[in-house]
Amino acid sequence: MLKTILPIALALGLLFFFYQSFQESKPEAKNSRVYTELKAFMPYSIEKRLGGLTILSTQNDIKEKPPASQIFHRLDELEKLWGKTHLKLNGNELSILGDNNQMVKTITLKNESEMAYIKNFFGL
Repeated sequence: MLKTILPIALALGLLFFFYQSFQESKPEAKNSRVYTELKAFMPYSIEKRLGGLTILSTQNDIKEKPPASQIFHRLDELEKLWGKTHLKLNGNELSILGDNNQMVKTITLKNESEMAYIKNFFGL
């Protein structure tokens, strides 16, 4: 009986481990409309290379190569830091500021889920 239970328990344990690893490597949920508009102004992008994924900064040409399981978490962290200095929330108006604190664009937040995304993700 032990010979049949042990392989099944091992397989279930490995499945649980793989599922946990998958869940931890997923990026945070984002509001698609607002994030798409903001992405055009964010100075970070992901480059696919033969050796893996790299985060590129267009501001200072710095390349970061975090482990594959952490790349989306690191990208989220960099985007949050950018948002704290380049975004300003006034009511339901989100202003995008340039490097010299000049207003580049204003996005009108249409509903509470967009407002909650901005407040939770960027901490505004």
